[in-house]
Amino acid sequence: MKKYFYLSLLSFSIFSFSADYDFSGYTKYLDKEINKGNFPGFVTLIYKDGKVIFSDSRGFADIEDSVALNEDSLFRIYSMTKPITGAALMILVEQGKVSLNDPVAKYIPEFKNTKVLNSKTNQLEKLDREVTLIDLATHSSGLTYSFVDRGKIKEIYDQEKIYPYYFLDNVSLERPAKKSYPDICTLSEKVATLPLVHQPGEKWTYSIGMDILGCVIERVSKLSFGEFLKKNIFDPLDMEDTFFQVPNSKQNRMIDLYAHKKGFKRYGVEAPDIRNIKNKNLFLLDPKEDSFFFQKVSIEDGGSGLVSTANDYLKFATMLLNKGSYNGRKILNPETVEVMTSNQSEKKAKPFKVDAFGQGVTIGVALNAKKMRMKRGDNSFFWGGAASTDFWVDPENDLIFVSMSQVLGSPNIDRKLERLLYKALGI
Repeated sequence: MKKYFYLSLLSFSIFSFSADYDFSGYTKYLDKEINKGNFPGFVTLIYKDGKVIFSDSRGFADIEDSVALNEDSLFRIYSMTKPITGAALMILVEQGKVSLNDPVAKYIPEFKNTKVLNSKTNQLEKLDREVTLIDLATHSSGLTYSFVDRGKIKEIYDQEKIYPYYFLDNVSLERPAKKSYPDICTLSEKVATLPLVHQPGEKWTYSIGMDILGCVIERVSKLSFGEFLKKNIFDPLDMEDTFFQVPNSKQNRMIDLYAHKKGFKRYGVEAPDIRNIKNKNLFLLDPKEDSFFFQKVSIEDGGSGLVSTANDYLKFATMLLNKGSYNGRKILNPETVEVMTSNQSEKKAKPFKVDAFGQGVTIGVALNAKKMRMKRGDNSFFWGGAASTDFWVDPENDLIFVSMSQVLGSPNIDRKLERLLYKALGI
């Protein structure tokens, strides 16, 4: 297995764009970040006014062997799975099978007895009210992630192996790694017996709520979560390259996953010794020849588990921009998309304690883009993934942006890319 790599001086790029715009500033900045060793490469798609106006692939799928990144390369999209889970939930809402205000215990009875850990007294308390589906979908349930919490709940999550994902905090650098529960509902039942970090609706805490929604969707639909997504979203949207487990026939399009040296500390993991590597920024975590995502999947995790391509995700984003329809096929009603992509958070549970940042159903909303130091229009909606994947939909400018790279814990360049993009568009 490859463990270390170096940056080749040769870079690959394949691009096409409308002659109406000059994206040279954008691409020069991407090249700079690749050459600095912060990112292996990027695939970018920009859709505006009903068509793709910019398609660009540059850098590497495998740096060590100088394998070029392509538009059809497969990426671990991690938390960009969440909006897809949100759309699945809203399909069931439309069908009248669930309500966003339903208690989770209606579908996972163990949540009826869930307790809350009082951080001041270190005592367990009863719920002030039951956890609801909208709590799960807006990160206000009181659940958390093991890499988010730094106190007692992290210890409990680590002890009980509450890792629905393949990630820095559950992947041994020596490999192999397995998900620690046989399915998402078994994990969900276990999570219900563990304390919450706060009362439901009390605050916004980034969490495994969307993973728990996967269990709800399974129990209501009588399908596995993956089957439900394929039947109701992936097949209608022609998303042929999106799955929890990469099929044998497509494994040759998988790319390497790297971890930036600064990312280990960010996720509370001890960094490996990389002093003797020529590029001292990146560590190969999951090689494309033997990816974790090739093995039989146990937990189909709605918070972070999907592999996809930039093109597939653009189809999903286009459906949202078009108020629920894609190529004449209706996935959701316009009013349902409006609910999903508008703020649903209680005031005291606003994301990051920022008034301008709204939380829709599994998706972020720029209520006031200027206050958020964004160039995009108000009420744009967006989300990103831990391995440097990102997308946003800007209805005001009839614009979709999809960017894919593949490195955990990378420097945050989102705002810089946004400024360069809108400058190129003259917005």
